[in-house]
Amino acid sequence: MFKKKKTRIIVISILGILLIGLVYIYFSFAWMFFVKPKDGGYNYKQEIHFIAGSENGESGYKDGDGKGVRMNKPIRLAILNDSTVIFADINNHAIRTITDKGKVSTIAGGPENQGYQDGLAKNAKFDNPHGVAVRGDGVIAVAEVKNNTIRLLTPKILNGEITYSVSTLAGIEGKSGMLDGINNTALFDSPHSVAWGQNGELYVADIGNSRIRMIYKGETTTIAGNDKTGKDDGGIEQGTLKYPMDITTDELGNIWIVDAGTMSIRKWNKIEGLTTPFSKAEIAMPHGISIKNDRYVIIAEMYGHRILMFDTNSEQVSTICGTTEKGIGNGNLYKPADVLVKGNKIWIGDLYNHRIVTVDMPIIDE
Repeated sequence: MFKKKKTRIIVISILGILLIGLVYIYFSFAWMFFVKPKDGGYNYKQEIHFIAGSENGESGYKDGDGKGVRMNKPIRLAILNDSTVIFADINNHAIRTITDKGKVSTIAGGPENQGYQDGLAKNAKFDNPHGVAVRGDGVIAVAEVKNNTIRLLTPKILNGEITYSVSTLAGIEGKSGMLDGINNTALFDSPHSVAWGQNGELYVADIGNSRIRMIYKGETTTIAGNDKTGKDDGGIEQGTLKYPMDITTDELGNIWIVDAGTMSIRKWNKIEGLTTPFSKAEIAMPHGISIKNDRYVIIAEMYGHRILMFDTNSEQVSTICGTTEKGIGNGNLYKPADVLVKGNKIWIGDLYNHRIVTVDMPIIDE
């Protein structure tokens, strides 16, 4: 009898501990996966134009043109030149390019090159690259989640053709943590996005540390966020973030941030520190961000399966495309992960459809 009672107490205690653990996990981050999309304002219903990838949501790995291309979760996008966009293909561990006409090429990495290795692009290895950003001289920065490093692809001429040399700018391969200092000793925790500043500095969305970091002149520092997580505005000591997912810069010197853990859009500059524009907005997992004319903030709303636009003048929100229903075809997207304004078009990394598409920027009555 005593043994049965003791066993019952142990079972109840274990169940209690598990329940407490589940509650903690839910309120810490799992709640984000259950957020439903809210009112998206006026819906422009812009037509989605297929550029490259799968027509039916099939993943894979294949260079080529348009419908013959295969991707496996294409995510961050950046302008490489007038006719070409560069993107990180997460599960293919590859850095790839796509032209306006849909021709896709791999410049480094690939599914057979998962790991960590610097050197010539053809030999380089990556592990879950996420963020990409292109400097004015063509140098490409990569935020690499699994290796917890920031890598550089530097263009060079080899046998009369442009190739890239891969090197590590900051972080220690395979070691996560939080440490500022000299680049080869600095630690990151799942860096998700990178953006070049006006003076050659590189900003990093360090999601695991809930911070925005800056790499400049051989040193890594923190410019936003601290040991706490949250949605407080202010400088480093006061301002807090929670899972900053993507960043971009504007011509005014601001860094715009999609803060996934608080479902909000944040902004940082040297004078104000962190602020929260559109503080009343409710976004179902903001995952990607881009800026048009320093006024319109374009957001990839992952769990809303929509592309949203926020007007910094009026604070109005509108929907550019997407129906809140996941899918492929009929104006649908499936967990769009990133957006990139290029001219009058918005490029979209349609993550779970394993494709890249575009929509025209809406004509807006001023």
